[in-house]
Amino acid sequence: MNYKRKTVLLIAAATVLRCIIASSIALGNDEVYYRMYAQYLQANYFDHPPAVGWLIRCSTVNLLFTNELFVRLGAIVCAAMCTWLIFLCGKKINSERTGYFAAVMYTACIYSSIIAGTFILPDSPQLVCWLAGLYILLGIVTDSSITKSKKRKLFWFGAIMGLGMLCKIHTAFLWLGFLLYALMYNRQWFKQPALYIAGFITVLFFYPVIQWNINHHFVTYLYHSNRVNVAGGGIDIAAFGSFAAGQVFYYNPVLFFLFAMALIATLRKLVPLSASYRRLLLLTSLPLIVLATGIAIFKTVLPHWTGPAYIALLLLTACHLQRNTSLKTSTVSSLPAVLRYATGFIVVLALLGIAAIHFYPGTLGKKEKTFYGEGDFTLDMYGWHQLKNNMDAIMQQDAQQHVMKNDAAIVCNKWFPAAHLDVYVAMPLHKRCIAIGDTNDIHQYVWINAERKALQQGDDAYCIVPSNEMVDVKAVYQKYFSTIIPGPVIEQRRSGTICRYFYVWRLKNFIAQ
Repeated sequence: MNYKRKTVLLIAAATVLRCIIASSIALGNDEVYYRMYAQYLQANYFDHPPAVGWLIRCSTVNLLFTNELFVRLGAIVCAAMCTWLIFLCGKKINSERTGYFAAVMYTACIYSSIIAGTFILPDSPQLVCWLAGLYILLGIVTDSSITKSKKRKLFWFGAIMGLGMLCKIHTAFLWLGFLLYALMYNRQWFKQPALYIAGFITVLFFYPVIQWNINHHFVTYLYHSNRVNVAGGGIDIAAFGSFAAGQVFYYNPVLFFLFAMALIATLRKLVPLSASYRRLLLLTSLPLIVLATGIAIFKTVLPHWTGPAYIALLLLTACHLQRNTSLKTSTVSSLPAVLRYATGFIVVLALLGIAAIHFYPGTLGKKEKTFYGEGDFTLDMYGWHQLKNNMDAIMQQDAQQHVMKNDAAIVCNKWFPAAHLDVYVAMPLHKRCIAIGDTNDIHQYVWINAERKALQQGDDAYCIVPSNEMVDVKAVYQKYFSTIIPGPVIEQRRSGTICRYFYVWRLKNFIAQ
């Protein structure tokens, strides 16, 4: 059976489905924020290294095409590349059949196929670097010999890891996995200058991020260190439960328990895999998973933080399936039943998700008017184009009646929903969106504000507050504007039922601080 051809067809089918999803729903909270990265390119950003912003800049053809599909196109291309790379990894460690199983599981994982494979996140390009780096390492650890060819591969590994760290910092865990492997099983590497040269190459690629943080007092790392600092806090059962449930869901409930079974079989040396491959795959997966799980006992940890670590478990699971699925059965049915169920699950989930975002009557969240829609994640990706039209009518009427100045800006006190208001309202209407608040609240908008004309003494501004992200406008802005007037309340409906309100406030006469 031609598993290479099957993998290509899988990639083509998955790419079509991802394009349908990407073009049919609005950008989520994180995505609009990263879209703003692309608007003002930097060597680093408050939250992340720069690659995601540069990728969006490329996929939109220098911001020429800025609809949802093109903003997400980089993620879709990256997912296609990753699927092929994991096929190659599976082929290298076992067989083309194993590679195909791995490609199917990669496509069936919600994290790799949708969260990072359809939606645009720093993880999207990071996964390409992670898989490319892992493929190189598999070629380096085939045996204990250290040849010129392996040294050259290690240089390439150093460069790819540098690019990966320009996507997301915890790409460094792949370096950690290799160093642990060398320390435990082949210490001769530490006598090789090639190891240190490769490390230097990684640092060289990553240096722009380091220099940016030096220039800005390491603001990125201070912020992230506070997010994972477990000192001074007690055990948080709710946070851990949320993390654990997220792990199961993000990697597909049908597959997650397969991963656990394969891990146990691997530790018992029952998976048809050479010792070097088995050791490397375990060391490039477990450290990040164990660390994130340990932090999650005390702090809120997002489930996708462990995402790349599951790549190695996925490969181990593919080998485990290869061992436990007869070739005859596989030829007839094409795939083991469990992989067909996993693939069906993600397809159904994607279609149901699109349907819920567009057609669920009303909201999944709170029904109290002041906080209407709070807790409804589908609203992140619904209704923003409509809001632009609503605000255009209000602003035009206010200008004609001299209620507000023509150049009135839009202000917000948090990075979200500031990015949504920026991308879907302010920029299409040629208005400034200015974030007012502490750096930990407005994040990258500290630097975005600097690229725009600042509010001047006496300026007017609109504040648009979604009911699912309610703030006390008077308390927040009273020291910045002399007059704060409640304006229209925009009702947003879905399938004929109210799903959210937007409260519009008129802020007049800015007081320069």
